[in-house]
Amino acid sequence: MMLNEKVSPHIEVVDTKLDDGELVLLHLESKTYYSLNPTGERIWRGLKEGLNLNEISQRLQEEYDVNEEDADRSVRDLVKELCEQNLALCANTESS
Repeated sequence: MMLNEKVSPHIEVVDTKLDDGELVLLHLESKTYYSLNPTGERIWRGLKEGLNLNEISQRLQEEYDVNEEDADRSVRDLVKELCEQNLALCANTESS
């Protein structure tokens, strides 16, 4: 997965913030439920805003004072998982 890619949330996925501050995603068709931590929430927000993965990583570096390698890895790992769970549409998984 390249950092210059843009990944979109799946059109059938809704998100909501629970009373305890946790952000959850629900795929309406498959009923897949996914919980995000604060870092995951920021990555998800970036996807919804149409940012590419590099732009999301840069935001994480600024917000969390984390190095580039760790931020890049966090973005790639979560986005890969979201695509595998059909919660987001990646270029290499859109047809699956």
